Parts: sequence; C-alpha cells; structure tokens
Amino acid sequence: MARRTPVQARSIESMNRMLEAGEQLFYEGGSPALTLEAVIERAETSTGSFYARFGDMHGFLDAMHERVLAMLAIEVEAVVVRAVAATDLDTALRTYCIGIFDFLGRHRAQTYYFAVGNTQDAHWRAVGSQFLLRNHEAFAQLVAPHLPASSKAIAKRRIDTAGRMIIAAAFQQIMFDHREISRISLSPKMVATDLAEMVTLYLRSTPTK
Repeated sequence: MARRTPVQARSIESMNRMLEAGEQLFYEGGSPALTLEAVIERAETSTGSFYARFGDMHGFLDAMHERVLAMLAIEVEAVVVRAVAATDLDTALRTYCIGIFDFLGRHRAQTYYFAVGNTQDAHWRAVGSQFLLRNHEAFAQLVAPHLPASSKAIAKRRIDTAGRMIIAAAFQQIMFDHREISRISLSPKMVATDLAEMVTLYLRSTPTK
C-alpha cells in the first residue's frame, strides 16, 4: 500500500504522534522495540490508522527518515545562518558549536534515529551521508573567510579536520549520556563552548608541516 499524505489537522496530528512514538521507541530499545504493535500502543491509535497513513512498516520507516532529515535541515541551516553573521572566528565557532549541541539536546531521539537507524538501510544511509557532506562543506565555507591562508592546501586540510572533530563530538552527544563518558558533569553548552575554543586555537596555530 502507498503512503497517504494527510491534509486534515486531526490526521496530521495522528501521523505525527505515530512518528514521534517510533522515534522514542527506537531511542529506548533500537530496532527490536520498533514494532507495529508498540507504535500503535504508544501513539494511542489504531492499526487501521497506521496502515491508512503509511501503507506498511517500510513506509513508516521511510516517513521517519524523511521527518528526521527535514528537521535536521531546518535546525542546521538556522545555526549556520547565525554563525555566518559573526564578525570573527571565535564568535562564529562558538555560535556554531553551541547551536549544534542545543538542537541535539532538544531532539535526542530523532538525531539518535538519524545516527543509528539509517545505517540499516542502504538508501537512507546514502541520503544521510549526502546530508553530512553538505553540512561539512557549509562548515568549511563558514570558517574559511576568517582564515587568510584558507586557500592553501594545509589550511583546507585543517578546516576539514576541524569539521570532523565537531561531527565526532556531536555524535558522542547523540550516542552517549555524559555519565557514560566521564565522571565530571559538563552541560552540553560547556562542552560546546570548550570545543569551539579548542577548534579555534587549532585553526589559528602554526602547522608543523
């Protein structure tokens, strides 16, 4: 069965409840927890409503991916716009890192599904990879104007490495609770601020070779 796009407010609300239930179930227990029965129970809906909206479980998973990627695109673009408006590298990176970590905290279940769920489907893994590549390029475009030597190969390499560092730190925030990483309790904003400072120092330092 094909998915049906809802038009009435009540139908949209029902669809969103099911998608939110799916995201939360996956976050709590991975793929084994994400069953048709569990989604229906968590969303307080019916089997008929589920099939009417999504056609089948595959259609539901596709809808989950689409919803997560649409949310990420909006959130990341907003962060980049704010960071681009900064007049110096320190402010640009601090704005970028804090913004990224803020929305990761607000959308933990959805971003967890993006990080883990899309690895189980070749199509959505490719789509997710393209999303990361585009945003990695956007990061480079954000940083480059603040670095006079950014046209040199070594500067480009350092910008690329800095972007990888931020992506790695972001995935750590998605995948682990802070208590699983360290006995020192740091808020996401603290981690983001320190990360921005480290990346700034790295980009401004003199390369050894």
